[in-house]
Amino acid sequence: MTIEPANSRSTKYIRAITIGLGAFIATFDVTAVSLALPAISETFSLDVAGYVWVMDAYSLAFAITLITAGAVADRYGQKLTLVAGAVVFLVASALCAYATHFSTFLTGRVVQGASAAFIICGGVAMAGRLYKEKTERVQAFGIIGTISGSALAIGPALGGLIASTFGWTWIFLMNVPICVAIISVALGWMDEYRSSNAARMDVAGVVVVSALLLISIWSLLHGPTVGGVVFSSAAAGISIASLLILFVWIETKARYPAVDIHLFKKREFVGLAIVPLSLSVSYWSLIVFMPFFLESSLQIGGQRASYVMLFFTLPMFVVPLLLANPAIARMAAGMRQSSYYFTGLFVVALGCGAVAVGSYLHEYVLAIAGMIVAGVGAAAMQSQVSGALIACAPQERAGNVTAVATVLRQGGFAIATAFLAKVMQAKIYLGPYSIESFTLLFSVCGLVAGIGAVCTLVLTQTRADFATAALEPSK
Repeated sequence: MTIEPANSRSTKYIRAITIGLGAFIATFDVTAVSLALPAISETFSLDVAGYVWVMDAYSLAFAITLITAGAVADRYGQKLTLVAGAVVFLVASALCAYATHFSTFLTGRVVQGASAAFIICGGVAMAGRLYKEKTERVQAFGIIGTISGSALAIGPALGGLIASTFGWTWIFLMNVPICVAIISVALGWMDEYRSSNAARMDVAGVVVVSALLLISIWSLLHGPTVGGVVFSSAAAGISIASLLILFVWIETKARYPAVDIHLFKKREFVGLAIVPLSLSVSYWSLIVFMPFFLESSLQIGGQRASYVMLFFTLPMFVVPLLLANPAIARMAAGMRQSSYYFTGLFVVALGCGAVAVGSYLHEYVLAIAGMIVAGVGAAAMQSQVSGALIACAPQERAGNVTAVATVLRQGGFAIATAFLAKVMQAKIYLGPYSIESFTLLFSVCGLVAGIGAVCTLVLTQTRADFATAALEPSK
């Protein structure tokens, strides 16, 4: 095979598209499978617990494997991590498609989730390294975001269509040619990079943080219950706190830690890390509650509700597509980082506020407008924040930073979903008025996005920004 020069435009596009395909299948096997759950449940005669485990097995395996995948990408190579993840994902997808017993299918889902973590950490870390110039990085992550965002925007509808037309097994079989394409391009068009500073894997750190993530996310999803045995909430809390303390102690002593906690001493890094956490509450968690809101509050049910949801999710495809345009990428790159992410979170806050008012007044048009505004703000940041985090960290930590950013997003989503479920049960009285369920829910989400916007602005402003701001009035 003749490989084009590494800096040729077509090569850059091909690499970004390939990394985007990896992010697509990692997301698609969540969104598409959700619509195929009834058919899968019928095939394996599942009860409610089995029904839930089809989704949880993937999500848990993905979350607890992220730090390991990031460490492997930094230590042994980003290309190796991406290719290995795609190979295993291919095998796991075939295992799910041809499984004759639910235990085999569930094993495939676990392996899928774990290998998806390797695809994400290897691919996104590689993108952060390959596209260093800011405009180029904005455009590349716009391409990646467009492809991965389509899994959210059209994944459920496409999954339902595939399941009803060809059978649910084809949701998994379609991963095979995509994985083959990822492997082929990675081997032929991408160079390898591994850290020269990592003497060995921080095995102790990886084991402890994986246990910490497992217990934390399990507790949020299922409570302190394992195999029918119920533990006290205090015991779960003590276990989580103990593992966290142990993990921090291990990482401060490790020569090459699995998670470089010193990065959290950098104001810019912390400010950017607030972005995925804020989005987990103010956007991603609302995907769980929004269909219920449309049906119970706005009286939009059935197939019509799925169409209306596109107003909320389609921006995840459209906005990154716009950012992939060279002219728009240059405009976005020309903005101060502090201004870009402040504006994005502020737009999300405005959107959530509009939905809250629409909910209170039962105004369909206002609620839909708010959904669009919130989706646009979230999409503008979602496609770019991983690249920005990688750019403000040492190159040899790209895999680790990718893992941390994804853990923040996944963990934040789990925490936010549990928290907002409690918010839904609350009711606040203000004189003759009462703020109930959905109005309160969207108001809290808007408040979180607003606070996140201010914190991000303050923390990501550099000394150069302050100096520029001080000079501007005298011009």
